[in-house]
Amino acid sequence: MALSEQLEDIAMTIISNAGTARSASFEALEAAKNGDFAGASEKLKTAENFADASHKAHRELLDLYMKGVVEGGDILISHAQDHLMCAVLAKELIAEIIELRASAGIGKGGEV
Repeated sequence: MALSEQLEDIAMTIISNAGTARSASFEALEAAKNGDFAGASEKLKTAENFADASHKAHRELLDLYMKGVVEGGDILISHAQDHLMCAVLAKELIAEIIELRASAGIGKGGEV
């Protein structure tokens, strides 16, 4: 496989998995808002699994840079890294929001 194709595959793997992680995180938040904290926990686990897959691809990319196989930047790679960063941030913040709701006993519709 040509290097440009390999980089494109890595970038798309990062974007796809990061997007799914972000979506699962927001689904977890929605579940928590409906008082379904068990469902929220499952969605956060799903988000974590997809974030891990995205991180794995990102590490593969960084390895190529460290070995000198890849030089310079690429807009698709930058876009992929942006997706990963946003997904991880959303997942972490949503996990905190869910924990706050659960510990405060805030269930469906904001009821305490």
